[in-house]
Amino acid sequence: MSVIEKAKKGWHRWRVFRELEPGHRFQTRYHNHRERRERSETSRYGRLLNLVGGPILIVAGIAFLPTPGPSYIIIVVGLWMLAGELLSLARFLDRAEVGLRRGGRWIGNLWTGASLAARALAVAAIPACIGALAYWLFWS
Repeated sequence: MSVIEKAKKGWHRWRVFRELEPGHRFQTRYHNHRERRERSETSRYGRLLNLVGGPILIVAGIAFLPTPGPSYIIIVVGLWMLAGELLSLARFLDRAEVGLRRGGRWIGNLWTGASLAARALAVAAIPACIGALAYWLFWS
């Protein structure tokens, strides 16, 4: 199989993952990944790559949290790799996704219902809190 064909398959899997209902995405990915592995469609080194590379990406993402850049994305990719191998992590990530979406909707509703003055105060408070936290971390 050529590199282009592998890339097309990977893109197709990502689209399927994205279109699945939240709360079932990671478990479905785990089961699909397991079926491909049982049919020998994946390399035996792929599992090793996920089990070793996933934690490495998570640790690297955590190390880069203080720096500007996509550290959260690196952490999520590492978790995604591990969730393809560990059913318990896939279940946890499905529950976490549903909870985060619920929290995001609540914050969005709170934001749209807030007055202009409350929004301005919230926007001004965020950098002030980050600055206070940075000051506390640096001087303590």
